[in-house]
This record gives sequence, structure tokens and C-alpha cells, in this order.
Amino acid sequence: MSQFAMLVDVSRCIACKSCSVACMQENCLHSSSWIRVRGRELLTDHLIKYYNPQSCRHCADPICLAVCPMGAIQRGNDGLVIHDIERCIGCQVCVDACPYSGMKIMTNGKVGKCSFCSHLLEINKEPACVSVCPVEARIFGEREFLIREAGLRIKNLLSRGIKAHLEGADKESTTVLYLSNNTSRSNWLVP
Repeated sequence: MSQFAMLVDVSRCIACKSCSVACMQENCLHSSSWIRVRGRELLTDHLIKYYNPQSCRHCADPICLAVCPMGAIQRGNDGLVIHDIERCIGCQVCVDACPYSGMKIMTNGKVGKCSFCSHLLEINKEPACVSVCPVEARIFGEREFLIREAGLRIKNLLSRGIKAHLEGADKESTTVLYLSNNTSRSNWLVP
């Protein structure tokens, strides 16, 4: 089975938050999205402003799965980490354990997370956040294709004098790959 993946290109994100709104609408979320888009600034010899969209990384070895006492979190052969709301007891241990702040406390006290809109994947559609991104900062598809696409984007950035890095491709650590300039790498774990 092919491994699904999502490429999030931080260098292209314009903070329109279309991904966040689409996520809320598609998943009937009332108070917050599975995706947060945060502005970041770095002062070197000049001010650098960029945006850092964060959500569940669908880790290869998810800590949330390891700590869940009810087995409500499973990782499929396709690379997706899925949370079963029916098995969740709302202990929120996974929320505290996730280094990427990918688990969210819902209004009913239980926990929820991004599923890559698995209900849309089942009918051969893209996740809602990908389908609405106006600048192709989010791409969904087979992991190998996305790693090649990231390589092309990195070459393009380098040709313009911008150093870039692909986070998550090494050893298939996460299903979500982040392409960023090197200045934003220090902010990956910001809650």
C-alpha cells in the first residue's frame, strides 16, 4: 500500500487561514481547527516574517498511541494516525504527550485530531485543507512524489539565495513533511 503524505511548504504560506477554515467546516468543528497558523518573526540583519502552520504530524512512532490507555489511537499501513472518538475517555494524556500540539481538547471534553479528512480520502478526494490552499503551500499525495516535489522547491529556493530544509523525510519519521527556510527550523515545537 502506498504511504500517504502531506507537504507543508512554509515558504509559500501567506497566512490566509483558508486551511483552518476548511478544516473546521469539513469536520464540523465549532471552536477551533485541527490546524493553527502562527506568524513568526526573526530579526537578523533584517526582519524576516514567515508563517508556521501546525497540525498533527501523523508520526511513524506516535507517542499519542503509546500513552493512550484505551487504545483509541491507531496507525494504519497507509501512514495515517487515526483517533477513535468512541473509545476516547477524555483523559487527555495524549494532548500532554504530543510534542507537536497535534491533539486538541474538544468541547465535549474528549480529544480529537487531524485525520487527513480520511472520509474524503475514501472517495478519492483531497483533505479539505489541501483543496483550498490558494498558493499550493499544502500538497497531498504519495510520500515519494512529495519528497521529489520538495526537492524541486528547495532547488528553486536555493537558486534565489534562500536556504531551505525538509523536515520529516528522514527515516519516515512523520507523514507530514515541512519545507522551510533554515531560519524557521527553531520553531517547530512551538505550542
